[in-house]
Amino acid sequence: MGQDGKMYRRFERVNANSIIVSLMTPGQDEPISGFMRDISLGGLKMQKIADREVPLGIYQCQFVLTGHGKIQAEVEVVGYGTDEDKFAKQIVRMRFLRLGLESKEKIKQFVEKAKTVS
Repeated sequence: MGQDGKMYRRFERVNANSIIVSLMTPGQDEPISGFMRDISLGGLKMQKIADREVPLGIYQCQFVLTGHGKIQAEVEVVGYGTDEDKFAKQIVRMRFLRLGLESKEKIKQFVEKAKTVS
């Protein structure tokens, strides 16, 4: 947080639509699924498909970035939607904890390509 009280992003975030995200924890029978809202090298935001509780904590996350392939990463759910978010109650915010070099590169390329399109 800066001296003026505002949060500053470490990584540039871009919108990402129509990408399905799955979250799993050990012993969980069924993944928690949703649609990605945005992504950066630091993490992502998704909108849950079903009205399931997603407690703060660590999950295995999986998704396929259009044109870049499958990403598997360990993530930490750090919060939920804000008043600024449409469908705030369905929003889950998470940060990447473990992200392989290949996955990092795929996300970096996805972000760069999305910046040139928008």
